[in-house]
Amino acid sequence: MKSKEFKKYLEKTGEVGYLSGASESIVHVSGLPSVRAKEAVITETGEKGMVYGIDQKEAEVLMFERGRMKGGKKVVRTGELFKVPVSRGLLGRIVNPLCLPLDGEGPVEGKKEKMKVEREAPGITERVEVNRPMETGVTAVDLMVPVGYGQREMVVGDAKTGKTTMLLQAISNQAKKGTICVYVGISKESSALKSVEGYLKNMNVFDKVSVVATSSNQPPTLHYLAPLTGMTIAEYFRDRGNDVLIVFDDMSNHAKAYREIALLLKNPPGREAYPGDIFHLHAALIERAGNIKGKDGGEVSITALPIAETLENDISGFIQTNLLSMTDGHIFFDINELKKGRNPAINISLSVSRAGNQTRESLDKDIAGKIRERLVQYRKVLEVTQFGAELSEENKQVLDFGKKIEVLFEQDVQELISRIQQLFLFGLLFSGFWKEVPVKTMRNEVDTILKEYHKGTVVDPEIVEERIEKIENAERLKEFCEDIGPKIEKFL
Repeated sequence: MKSKEFKKYLEKTGEVGYLSGASESIVHVSGLPSVRAKEAVITETGEKGMVYGIDQKEAEVLMFERGRMKGGKKVVRTGELFKVPVSRGLLGRIVNPLCLPLDGEGPVEGKKEKMKVEREAPGITERVEVNRPMETGVTAVDLMVPVGYGQREMVVGDAKTGKTTMLLQAISNQAKKGTICVYVGISKESSALKSVEGYLKNMNVFDKVSVVATSSNQPPTLHYLAPLTGMTIAEYFRDRGNDVLIVFDDMSNHAKAYREIALLLKNPPGREAYPGDIFHLHAALIERAGNIKGKDGGEVSITALPIAETLENDISGFIQTNLLSMTDGHIFFDINELKKGRNPAINISLSVSRAGNQTRESLDKDIAGKIRERLVQYRKVLEVTQFGAELSEENKQVLDFGKKIEVLFEQDVQELISRIQQLFLFGLLFSGFWKEVPVKTMRNEVDTILKEYHKGTVVDPEIVEERIEKIENAERLKEFCEDIGPKIEKFL
């Protein structure tokens, strides 16, 4: 039975083609003389596809829906570039790259607008400098590798090192501040997607998040489409005046899917068998993010956080270095840090944020500088201890202070720490509040302070926030925390 859409577009374009061959979800269609690249096509039984390439006789088409792709099947062109239906109803939903629901909650509601999945990135005249800090709620990131609204920051590291968890914390923190968030899960196991959904619901932010997902058993064409659809959803909300945070989890899987498509189409393989245009594909996608001029004269942004997976900490892989060159920095999750029990397992010395640093206040820069200085000293002393050398009193203090910095970077996956709280805790550390306190005791005290902070049990949070907002350097923060320390000490 022919679909209604097939009949409609046949009347519109007057061209019908025939499927001449199929491999996986990639088909060859002959008999469409006016077809163009990226155009949407529909089979007589309603399966949708996008034209990938054209030669003299046939068009190569990526099919996104499962169906019997037998020779001779009729295909009609639509005369339109491939589009997906987007709406506000996508918030709080899990959909596939065609924006069809996967969560069993019925059809996606809201007034739908069809948008092209491949759009040009905003031009240079539309862009605005990244100048607003985007808090993730993760201390190690916000203080040491800050991200700004509109930044493109890669998150890189081995599998199971906590990359997704940290990004879910960032999504939760931003969703609570009113930012629209899009999570794109590419070739994920259903258990992993359930875990993502459960975390976001537990943090009470799922209604501010749109999840685009493909499972590992689906065809490579859907994996290819997933980040394009995710970015299109992000652009829909950005064009309506919302700041958007989008996470691609992960681009390594996307690259593998694109490599599979290219090899099935017998395209010439390049380095590591990836097609030569993989760089262009990812660059065109990532470039669509950024901070741009809003319609009301203000600023509006899409902040992109693509994940790339490494093998045994090798950051020099082809896809990883490609993404490094098109982003504004990277957060490196180190398997060796994870083995030491660090959570999050971020290697601060090998992480960098170029655009994010320009968004910070002078106090944040000053504190971060002092932390880096102390960590450098700490690592030097650690190297000495490996040889069993006897430490001087000064080196023992350096070692103790370094361990206490690491305590403040440790964070439970359900815990979000605000900028003021981060600065306040480091102010206490630099003021000598925990100088004579063992590391284990300090860890317990930090947990207590964070739990009681907003209740006003330990200190009045309004006074702390008001004072810290006016402080410009680490010395003044230290003085403030020296004054307030005795009050906390009494409570503890």
